[in-house]
Amino acid sequence: LLNACDAVGTDGRITVETARHDQWVALSISDNGCGMTEQFVKNSLFRPFRSTKKKGLGIGMFQSKTIVEAHQGKIHVESELGVGTTFRVMLPLKYQTA
Repeated sequence: LLNACDAVGTDGRITVETARHDQWVALSISDNGCGMTEQFVKNSLFRPFRSTKKKGLGIGMFQSKTIVEAHQGKIHVESELGVGTTFRVMLPLKYQTA
């Protein structure tokens, strides 16, 4: 959500949605901000210490993915440069313990 706020500036739009899909709960955050290149999403987005922000550390999305996966979830991203980005977090309704 903080990344979306940074991306849209003062005139942008952020949408937060929740839904249930079978045995999953979904949280989607979409913005109409600057977007990201396909190459950045594929090669850098979830890797630590890679940021497009001048003051960014590049650990936020890495940590987010790590936390989601620790809860047996999934995180997906769709982004288009100059159009915006959607992040979708899917978490299982039932947590499987070892």
